[in-house]
Amino acid sequence: MWNLKSLRITAITLLLLSCIASLAYAHATILWCYVEKGRVYVEGSFMGGGRKVQNGTVIVVNDKGEKILEGKTNEEGKFDFAPPYQGDMTILLKVDESHDADFELTKQDFLDAAAEEQAPAQEKPAEQ
Repeated sequence: MWNLKSLRITAITLLLLSCIASLAYAHATILWCYVEKGRVYVEGSFMGGGRKVQNGTVIVVNDKGEKILEGKTNEEGKFDFAPPYQGDMTILLKVDESHDADFELTKQDFLDAAAEEQAPAQEKPAEQ
């Protein structure tokens, strides 16, 4: 049977484990990439406060697993580049041994971006 002492120990253990798990999750790396005007934009931050990934290594890999370029994020956690082709690629963001993220860009992402840029601007309805 459970006694009061074992219940306290179990409760404290669960509390400590949940704190450790939330700290680990709060420092997860977030990577967002998008295509605009023929360039790929990369933005890196940390979950739990949004601190920007400064000086993170960005590695771009083609669909064959070959590295096609490498760079670093700036003080705002940003990096952009003109892609050597418009197709499937993986963007990796490496911060340190325990923090990294990846993002898959597809040929469709490039096609969608081009279509958005070609579409006529929507007119605002006339104010009455």
